[in-house]
Amino acid sequence: MGAEMKYKMPFNYVQVIIATFGAVVMSVFVLLVSEAAGASMKFTGGMFQNVDFIHVVRFIALPFLILGFLTFLIGRARPGFTKIAQWVGVVVVVVSIINPIMFAPDLASALGMSLILLIVGASWYIAVNNSNHISPQSKLVRLLAKQDALA
Repeated sequence: MGAEMKYKMPFNYVQVIIATFGAVVMSVFVLLVSEAAGASMKFTGGMFQNVDFIHVVRFIALPFLILGFLTFLIGRARPGFTKIAQWVGVVVVVVSIINPIMFAPDLASALGMSLILLIVGASWYIAVNNSNHISPQSKLVRLLAKQDALA
């Protein structure tokens, strides 16, 4: 009787903005705690030499917002792309953990930067989550409503 609804938007871009804010706030907190615990956050090689407040904000917010917007646009044309983008983002972040582990001068810096990267990966996964699908609970409620209407 009722047709399944097809959503044109893969996810709500506001999710990306909220997740970006959350990732930046949690990462800055981890940075401050790491520095308070004695982490130098100065690295001997790799992509960056020093990590401070502005680097954390810049290297999380800009990629999140730009890549989230691109994922949103591509996902509108091809909804399956969002699931691929979710996992590609997580894999890239997890592989990036090698960098601070290899180039950190102290354990606190390596752990702090690794935790920041894990926060970013989790936030990306949540931000690009395709939440416009119909949940099993909603399907069950619809089925029960149909049965009640027929009875």
